[in-house]
Amino acid sequence: MLVFDEIKDYMAFTPQDAACLAELRPIVAPHFSDIVNAFYTALYANPRTKAVFESEEQVERLRKSLMTWLDELFGGRYDDSYFIKRARIGRAHVAVGLLPHFMFGAMNVIRSEIVEIIHAEHAPEKRHPCASAVNRILDLELTIMVQSYWDNLMEMKLKVPAALASGLAHEIRNPLNALALNITLLERKMRAIEDDQSGPIMDAMRSEIRRITALTTEIMDFAKPISVERAWCSARRLTDVMRMNLGTTMDATEIEFTSELEGPDELYCDSDRLQQALLNLITNAVEAIRHTPGRVNLKILNDDSNTTIVVSDNGEGMTPAMQYRMFDLFFTSKTTGTGLGLAIVKKIVEAHEGALDVTSKVGQGTAFTISIPRPAAGPPES
Repeated sequence: MLVFDEIKDYMAFTPQDAACLAELRPIVAPHFSDIVNAFYTALYANPRTKAVFESEEQVERLRKSLMTWLDELFGGRYDDSYFIKRARIGRAHVAVGLLPHFMFGAMNVIRSEIVEIIHAEHAPEKRHPCASAVNRILDLELTIMVQSYWDNLMEMKLKVPAALASGLAHEIRNPLNALALNITLLERKMRAIEDDQSGPIMDAMRSEIRRITALTTEIMDFAKPISVERAWCSARRLTDVMRMNLGTTMDATEIEFTSELEGPDELYCDSDRLQQALLNLITNAVEAIRHTPGRVNLKILNDDSNTTIVVSDNGEGMTPAMQYRMFDLFFTSKTTGTGLGLAIVKKIVEAHEGALDVTSKVGQGTAFTISIPRPAAGPPES
């Protein structure tokens, strides 16, 4: 996953750090219960953090979750599945209402407890590198959790204009329907007039009504929660559908469309929703190419726990300012379009409990990466 790899590189988290953490596990694991107790003692000491918890049963569940979290922290494997699990935990912190500064404080309790254990029980020559590895992995954890708060902020930022736009679209739709009905009645009357030349005018009016109706429908659909019904489907079939839907456009624009599949063929997703997301991304890629030869590539990678889908192009690319705003409601760099496409893609990916990343350079092109979890058991045998 691009974001996680980028964070690891930026923080200089290395395979040696991963090895140190795995080496620490038998030393730290006997103290997991003590660390959990210290964590909740600190939370209960503050009235505001104590108020977050609704019942003792909830606290007991959270204690068990923290034990699992600690076990995975020293598991030695820090890949995409690790990132996705941690992102879910971050969203859970947001959902229960734990404020960011308390989350930082709670993480510091864990950090202090672990470092103290290292200095008390590990070999002297290994204390410094292993403590550094702990600091880096906990900083990674903090980054993932802060990202969850940021994602929640962006979601809230979209909700108000989306609700307002949906209300306006609903109000616009009624007079639009009346207008379309009256045009139909007018057309019937005009047919009785000899040498009537109003046909092109009526067609233009109908075309504009269809355009506005489509816009109001898209706005109202965006404001609704997206639900997904996941099932096993074929990656090759998905690629074929993309080729079929976009073949004419690709031919007309002389853009080469290529596809790759690595790993098993089976995807675990809502195929209709994923097709909608990919159609949006590939259409955007085509529209971003203003030179020849143009290229768009769809790459699907399946492993035991994740599906990664990359849509890349050699188009105009995006500036950092455009990348910052690209998921904003109604933001578009095109002369046409609603500015809802990427926001809808993001909602679809998040409904799959996945993540959407982008890398882009002006003049070189853009790559959107979708990462969604894939059950380790794989599809049932037929």
